[in-house]
Amino acid sequence: MSDEFPPMIGKYKILGIIAKGGMGVVYKAIHPSLKRYVVIKKMTARGHAGDAGRFKKEAQLLLDLQSPYIVHLFDYFTEGGYRYMVEELVDGTALDALIKKQTSIPCPVSMLVMQDACYALKYAHSKGIVHRDIKPGNILLSKRGEIKLADFGIASDHAAGGADEGSDKTQTGVALGTPAYMPPEQFEDSARVDHRADIYALGIMLYEMVTGTKPYPGTLSLETLAVIKKGRYISPRKIDKTVPKDICRLIHKMIRPKAKARYQSIDAVLRQVKRYLSHYDTHELRVQLAKSVVTTKQYTFAPEALAVKDRARRIVRRSVLGVFAAAAVFAGLWYSGFIHETVLSKWYSQVSIEVEMPRALSENLDLPARAFFFENDGDKIPEVQGTHRTFYEQGSAFYEKLMFSSAKKRLIASRPAGRNKTYSMRPVFLKNGSYRVKVVVGPYVWWKSFSVGDDDVDITCDFLKNTKRNLTIKTFASDSVTGEDITEETEFKIFYKNKWIPLAEIEEENLESGTVWKIRTEREGYQGEEFSLLIDWYQDELIISSELLPEISN
Repeated sequence: MSDEFPPMIGKYKILGIIAKGGMGVVYKAIHPSLKRYVVIKKMTARGHAGDAGRFKKEAQLLLDLQSPYIVHLFDYFTEGGYRYMVEELVDGTALDALIKKQTSIPCPVSMLVMQDACYALKYAHSKGIVHRDIKPGNILLSKRGEIKLADFGIASDHAAGGADEGSDKTQTGVALGTPAYMPPEQFEDSARVDHRADIYALGIMLYEMVTGTKPYPGTLSLETLAVIKKGRYISPRKIDKTVPKDICRLIHKMIRPKAKARYQSIDAVLRQVKRYLSHYDTHELRVQLAKSVVTTKQYTFAPEALAVKDRARRIVRRSVLGVFAAAAVFAGLWYSGFIHETVLSKWYSQVSIEVEMPRALSENLDLPARAFFFENDGDKIPEVQGTHRTFYEQGSAFYEKLMFSSAKKRLIASRPAGRNKTYSMRPVFLKNGSYRVKVVVGPYVWWKSFSVGDDDVDITCDFLKNTKRNLTIKTFASDSVTGEDITEETEFKIFYKNKWIPLAEIEEENLESGTVWKIRTEREGYQGEEFSLLIDWYQDELIISSELLPEISN
């Protein structure tokens, strides 16, 4: 620029003026000891205590923010009545200038900018700092592809008591920021906004990067606030159909009018951004960004650099997943019998078996029941492959609950609770011919021969219905102190027909399973014991070993 500038400011040699405005001047200078280019910001406005306070506060915040994604502050001082900040020089351009030059930025490159901006905000938020003025003009891009967040002039420090301490304290009800990037709550009271305001502004910035335009007007007015509060904007895909739906969803959640409906932390945003970038070569994207910064004309991004790096792998993965999904569906249809009932119904008929047997008195202690099918060829009787079946309580099996299971299998007869329970199995589909089935229930084995024709076959197995077994009771007793066998001297009684009688007096055929028996052990000089024992229908031998405790003499 042609403006005159001092040769030195403090210890810094001035090389020229970078920018000049009503509030101050920005100089390019050289750091005397580091021998590197720096930026010196001079605040020229006087008489505004609030502006001076914010200038000093920005320096204080930057001194605490040591991040490669945030512009570094080297020094702060006053000279000649003016205030100065010395910051690193980001040799390149601001994001707003790049958007203006390019009209819009390719989505992969935009998401790279988002990633580094998220890292900057993650660090600032971890320190309790809310930027409150996120916009493309405060994102600096270097010629090496570096991305840095700048200008913390109106940032709030919640870690320092949630306040903007000193003369620059933000007044309640005052709106600070850039209207086009401000969420509704920032219009109403900038002093009370939290990190979710930065998330909102970052979403607006992403929208602008990928479309070249802003979703809302940039004026500070009641009309603008009313539009923003409604949350209605043109979808990025209506402006550019190449914008992925993932990015549209990301933007949509970031810029929701109500803060509680947005992402609640920058980490959540960063996860979505990194997931998107995982399919790209981020180094090549950074190279493309650097080239777009260096060139003075509109840059044409290399298509190969913007291509998905794992496109072939993703196509293969989707294909494999598709095959597995189809196979899983087919397996489910086959398992449920749907294929046999429809496609193969001309050659196969359904065979179902129900077993009715006493209900177990103890929960989950039903006898295991299985069925095995064989061809009745009159010779070797070979087993039919793939026809092993396990019986389940009717209505509880997974195959009965499949949505594509037939109505016949899903209709379960309603029976009142009783001593017996009905068990069913997954149907077997057999070709026409002669067969045998073996049903094994614990110690019981039942064989049956049957024929299969054009109609379905329903077999009922009820030979165990109301079954009880004679119960044998063996008793033993011992001294709990010495371990001596005292069975011969001990009397065992059983509660039978509402009274206690010696066990030896009960005929064995009167003792049956499927009920509760009470047994009492007694011996002179010992404390007696009493057992109340639930005997299931299939249990036929009860063994009682009682340890009797000697009575203590007074």
